Amino acid sequence: MSIHNRKIVSEITRYITGDCTPDDRRVISGLIDTDPLYQQEYKELNQVWNHTGIKSIPVFDVNVAWSSVEERISKAPSRRIHRIQPVHNQVRKIAGYALRIAAVLLIGIAIFQFLVPHTSFKTIASGTSVAAPLSLADGSTIFLNSSSSIKFPEKFGGNKREVYFWGEAFFEIAHDPTRPFIIETGETRIKVLGTSFNVKAYPKTNRIEVVVNSGKVLFYHVDKNDHILGQVILLKGDKGVYFRNTGQITRLLNDEPNYLSWKTGLLVFSETSLDKVLTAVGQKYGVTFNMADKDLSQLKLTATFDNETLDAVLEVLQLVHNLQFVNNGNDYLVKKK
Repeated sequence: MSIHNRKIVSEITRYITGDCTPDDRRVISGLIDTDPLYQQEYKELNQVWNHTGIKSIPVFDVNVAWSSVEERISKAPSRRIHRIQPVHNQVRKIAGYALRIAAVLLIGIAIFQFLVPHTSFKTIASGTSVAAPLSLADGSTIFLNSSSSIKFPEKFGGNKREVYFWGEAFFEIAHDPTRPFIIETGETRIKVLGTSFNVKAYPKTNRIEVVVNSGKVLFYHVDKNDHILGQVILLKGDKGVYFRNTGQITRLLNDEPNYLSWKTGLLVFSETSLDKVLTAVGQKYGVTFNMADKDLSQLKLTATFDNETLDAVLEVLQLVHNLQFVNNGNDYLVKKK
């Protein structure tokens, strides 16, 4: 703010709070009527002042207060009072300064509260199962996979829509060209205007992945000061991958047709090698597979599973390829019978 503008703000602050002489008030009033800069500052500061609900700042008559103190002291026995003019003047000056400081502080606090309103956030966590669809205030819909959470404002304000996310989810973002939608996932950001995409950003993994289902997505990673270190633009069918261990971000063609199986319940395979089949099955059901013989990975499968249980899927694999699955908790050893 320039010195000239600070002077205008100071004068209008004194005018609004009543901390000026009648002559000063007439001068400032005239400037507000004729000077566009004064008019603009008065409009903004007066709006903030009215927002505080404070009608006026108490005015203290220092002369009356001092006389009252002297009178009380003089009535006390064996006491003599000497009126000390310098102290009296000093009190008057201090009181005046205090009122000015109080007025400026009150307006400063009001400006902060008025321009930076408090935002209420909600946090939703999915636990061990897929959560019900979540609708946001802007019309966007989010589907959370298991072990995922999202933090978002009850109402989006300002010039952007921002949420904080961990885990895996499918986003259907309502189109709004004036307010981009930004997803924070630790060290990466996903910025869109209106599109649909899947995000996988579990905290303890080395990769953060974004697969675009429709529209266009800006995927980038930042430093601790939110400065962009690298970015890629993703279109429909693209997959963006950020590697936490190297800090590299890259764009690939998505070669995983079942990346949304956790949401749709569908697993579709067409002459797919067994190692890729087991990877997709493992991701959907939260288990891992280890093959006793590397040659098993050359086996192929063509099949569709629609919301089947894990046991039902494994039973089909056993029958088609004469396999055996040895269960050890969430781990399976795969071998020929």
